[in-house]
Amino acid sequence: MASPDTPKYRLNPSPRISANQLAEYTLASPSRRQSILRNAKFAPTFLVIRYSEARKAICNFLADDSRPIAKLLETENAQTVKSQGGGSAFKKNDAMLSAEAIKEFRKILNGNKLPKTVVFEKPKGNFPKLDIGGVDISISLDLIAKNNGNGGVGGVLVQTSKAIAAKSWRADHSRSVASLVWMLSAQCLADVGKVDRKYCFSIDLFGQSVTSAPQTYKRRLNDIEASCSEISALWDSISPPSDFDG
Repeated sequence: MASPDTPKYRLNPSPRISANQLAEYTLASPSRRQSILRNAKFAPTFLVIRYSEARKAICNFLADDSRPIAKLLETENAQTVKSQGGGSAFKKNDAMLSAEAIKEFRKILNGNKLPKTVVFEKPKGNFPKLDIGGVDISISLDLIAKNNGNGGVGGVLVQTSKAIAAKSWRADHSRSVASLVWMLSAQCLADVGKVDRKYCFSIDLFGQSVTSAPQTYKRRLNDIEASCSEISALWDSISPPSDFDG
């Protein structure tokens, strides 16, 4: 937790936004867009990372060719026990959410929604930010997907948001995220294999979906570029939150 002397917010003077924020921005109402940009420009210094145990367990499972379901269940059960034990309310809630996320992922597995011809591996190192229209977009790829048969590769981003939204909204959001994953993959994974949109995935745990970058890539790219142009133009005028202390 941040010390009392640590500012609540970190000012980002130049336009920058995460892939999930940008995907939501392209679909959001005007008022929600203002909130997204304020959170991107004046980023909280104490940002709680939830679902860390679930994300680690899922990535380890997918990167292991033997797909050890027992280890996945072991982590799910351990998080359930932790959520019912001692510790702070936050830690217990975080454990409960991780257990739920793994359970939702198992439903994806049982529904055979992951392509059988693809293997996964963990990326080596970090990836640069994607620059679109003067906006730096951070995309943290969780895995690299490979089809060893045809040499196709792509990036994978695991989404853990539990926020209630219409199924159609979540599907559109996932397509935008997958498109951004494809753009980053084309820029950074060419030395790994032939980058193919079909292997650039957004895995939405609570939406129980595995979405590849869409064939309507050019239209979605136009929407993303238009959003980035708008973000760049608005950035300097974004006002800080009422408790800004930077």
